[in-house]
Amino acid sequence: MIIDQVAYANITFLNRESYKVLMEPVVLNRERDAADRIKRKPMLFDDYRDEDFYGLPRKYSIVARVEVKFPIEPRYRDRQHFILSDINGAKIEAITYVSVTVKHFNNLLHEKHVYNMHNVKFGLHPGAFNFRHLNGPMELYFNQQTIVEPYTVPIQMPPFPKHIFFNLDDIAELPNRTLVDIMAIVVHMDTIHRTMWGPFRKIVIMDARGSLHIIKVWGDLLNKNALRWALAKEDYGIIIGTMFRRFRRQEFLESSDHTAIHFNPFHHNTHYFGPIQKALVARNNRQFAVTFLEEQRRR
Repeated sequence: MIIDQVAYANITFLNRESYKVLMEPVVLNRERDAADRIKRKPMLFDDYRDEDFYGLPRKYSIVARVEVKFPIEPRYRDRQHFILSDINGAKIEAITYVSVTVKHFNNLLHEKHVYNMHNVKFGLHPGAFNFRHLNGPMELYFNQQTIVEPYTVPIQMPPFPKHIFFNLDDIAELPNRTLVDIMAIVVHMDTIHRTMWGPFRKIVIMDARGSLHIIKVWGDLLNKNALRWALAKEDYGIIIGTMFRRFRRQEFLESSDHTAIHFNPFHHNTHYFGPIQKALVARNNRQFAVTFLEEQRRR
């Protein structure tokens, strides 16, 4: 009887010690992970290179603003896309999979809010095999290990995207329905057309190489900026248009629900358009733009 009690006490003592030995590394690992997150330098989107993808799997920390939160895809409800921008204005598409994870990030992330994100993974852009809203070399993923915290440090995010198209002919090579950011000169505006989906207007613009293009602008982007559009046309003003949608079957870009228009922006690359503006003012004849618009209609 005494021997049995001693043996039971020894087993209990060993179990308690084993429990302590097993639990202590877990606590230390959590504390170490928290310390690593504090020390880890945020990754800028343009600093991640393709060759990094082929090395050992790594998790990164980023500081990013959620520019767009797309609806959960209704077919299976197991995927959601986001567009993020870093402190330099570079954009990247983020994706999350699995219904539980999708629901978590859908409730957690809000548009135009800045977050500190840890344990995010980068991956190669799949190209034309899978639809993506942005056309870039990389994309990133949120999973169950990703930690998101509100970014409480005061920060001034860039007013404009880092990568803007000045030569709009390059857009023709992009996949269908890609979102793009452009800078151009307003040359001519067509009449307003009214449809069951709302009013739209085709606007003739000129890029940095002097080529004419057409953008199709919908709804509030017209109504709320009517005076600005009129002044831009009169003065051959420069605009920056963000998140225009490119459709392969059409010969123009179309505004999306996420498009913003900046008139006469204070941007370091507007000097590329200075000589073109002077030439247009000296010419003082928009007939070439009207002819271009009519030719596009007949196609």
